Amino acid sequence: MQELKQLADDIRTELSLIMSETQKPFRASLAVAELTVAIHYVFRSPVDKILWDMEEHTYPHKLLTGRRSLKHLVKQITTLSNGKSHIESMYDPIGAGHGCSSISAGLGMAVARDIKGKRDRIVAVISNETTMAGQVYEAMSNAGYLDSNMVVILNDSLNSLHPKIEDTSATPINALSTTLSKLQSSKLFRRVREFAKALTKQFGRGMHEWAAKIDEYARGLLGPAGSTLFEELGLYYIGPVDGHNIDDLICVLTEVASLDSMGPVLVHVITKEDQLVEMKRSQTTSVSNSHQRVRPPTLGECFVEALVSEAQRDKNIVAVHAGKGMDPSLDLFKCNFPDRFFDVGMAEQHAVTFSAGLSCGGLKPFCIIPSTFLQRAYDQVVHDVDRQKIPVRFIISRAGLVGSDGPTQCGAFDVTFMSCLPNMVVMAPSDEVELANMVATAAQIDDRPVCLRYPKGAVAAIRDSISCGVPIEIGKGRVLVEGKDIALLAYGSMVQNCLRAQSLLSELGVEVTVADARFCKPLDIDLVRSLCKNHVFLVTVEESSIGGFGSHVAQFLSLDGQLDAGTKVTFR
Repeated sequence: MQELKQLADDIRTELSLIMSETQKPFRASLAVAELTVAIHYVFRSPVDKILWDMEEHTYPHKLLTGRRSLKHLVKQITTLSNGKSHIESMYDPIGAGHGCSSISAGLGMAVARDIKGKRDRIVAVISNETTMAGQVYEAMSNAGYLDSNMVVILNDSLNSLHPKIEDTSATPINALSTTLSKLQSSKLFRRVREFAKALTKQFGRGMHEWAAKIDEYARGLLGPAGSTLFEELGLYYIGPVDGHNIDDLICVLTEVASLDSMGPVLVHVITKEDQLVEMKRSQTTSVSNSHQRVRPPTLGECFVEALVSEAQRDKNIVAVHAGKGMDPSLDLFKCNFPDRFFDVGMAEQHAVTFSAGLSCGGLKPFCIIPSTFLQRAYDQVVHDVDRQKIPVRFIISRAGLVGSDGPTQCGAFDVTFMSCLPNMVVMAPSDEVELANMVATAAQIDDRPVCLRYPKGAVAAIRDSISCGVPIEIGKGRVLVEGKDIALLAYGSMVQNCLRAQSLLSELGVEVTVADARFCKPLDIDLVRSLCKNHVFLVTVEESSIGGFGSHVAQFLSLDGQLDAGTKVTFR
């Protein structure tokens, strides 16, 4: 057992060093070091399937499953490499996306195992962050109904979006709770409990219901607040268990692993991220200090400044944020308008419909969701907002390619799936000045929904603070540089790339026109016609997928007969 404790310490030390060098968040992985060691000690992966809900929790798992190479691990942490992918390793039964999916996938594997007559065990590790998403409870309810054997481990890091909840007493971990958890997980206790249930049924329905109420009351009295919710969903609750005590973890998980034909079980594990970071802070301070340097402001910070400026003039403006982790730049709005800011966590569907309700109540909601997370709420965007022409202002952050953040954070599809909606205004700024102008424009639109996207990263040029934006005409682009040989029609952040390309081509004697489309929908058809008329070549440039801005331009050119007129078009 001492060797396992040392292994957990070694994992934490190595991750602290590697992740501090790559400047990636590491507190979540540090917190689950003991839990990961205990899981791999009790369960036999890859025969037993271990599923993780959060990418940030998977790095100890990677270290223990043959991916310890420093060079390889740094690459994985830098690119996130899908976080966890069955293509990458046989120890990852299914790829991880944005969270809240492990119970659903694990239940599917458990049912497939039962149908095929196999005996492997399924373990799904979820986080209290992902329990804000509805799919978790849908999966738990179905697991309780199907009654297939599987183990759900709730890693409770004691984080909450609500200060009132964080101010209350934390879930207690003491000798009594530990003893009760071990008793709950024991096979003898479970069999006695099942025998008692069967016995009371023999005395009639009334006696059985009365005994069930006593059992529920007793378990609710001895367990932490909210523990009976999992029982109501059909999962047998065990906990809380100290997530940093390997002895207790192995004892409980060993008992749980031995329970056959007992249905789904939830093990509540308490971990402490802040305490672990404090323990390793002295080891990483020197490395962290070496990365501190002056940087230009990000587009996210410029957006928040513009939104604060608009909110100071219009008391009806409110902000709703959804997604995994809040951009620190939003703290500025939250501090200035605490009663007009709502962070709902990983509840994107709720955020969209909540924003629609705010709009129907006479407010002007700005619904701020990263591009890749907005995909999770598309049905609500279609039916609860766009179809009804409710003026919700979608701010799509981290749009486009995100480099080292990896494919699960890539925001390449929002232009395509937002611009196909009949009532949506779709726009993208080329720089921080245009961003402020579009925030002002969105604030004035009150008859239909609108969305604007901006990428991750710093601004194109450092300017003085932008006090407020100036509304621009809907569906009106602009020409930035006049030329006669080639026309570059760019959308969003790609305008800056086109300006750099124009500067290089001018040195070679090629005269290039650079135009900023501003809007994908409605498209500035007069601008497109003018570019086609005055140039032999038209090139559209965007950071999106097929079906995006270039596709809208191509459709217009086809319908308008411009392609028949000899204009040569290239889409990039």
